Amino acid sequence: IEKGNQVWAELVEAIKDSTLLLVVFSENYASSTWCLNELVEIMECHKYGQVVVPVFYKIDPSHVRKHTGSYRTALAKHKMQAGKNDDKMMQNWKNALSQAANLSGFDSNSP
Repeated sequence: IEKGNQVWAELVEAIKDSTLLLVVFSENYASSTWCLNELVEIMECHKYGQVVVPVFYKIDPSHVRKHTGSYRTALAKHKMQAGKNDDKMMQNWKNALSQAANLSGFDSNSP
């Protein structure tokens, strides 16, 4: 991304142009609204045939899928900060997390 360009627009374009999208979920992934917004874009691209591979790094995939543990805490914090104005965004994040966690991927805790 070149200096002076809109980072988000360039990032979305890069996501759309990618043939393989790796999403690395970690303990703190959901604490970043930037990561959650990227994930929504990634899962939107998945609907149109792009390959998405989740990688679960030191996090149980069920925490991502079911929004438990650190994911529940992070989402609750985002909801408090956003208020009711962003209910749709919250739902988009939750849907994207669940959809991504249901894809075949890699779990660093598995042998």
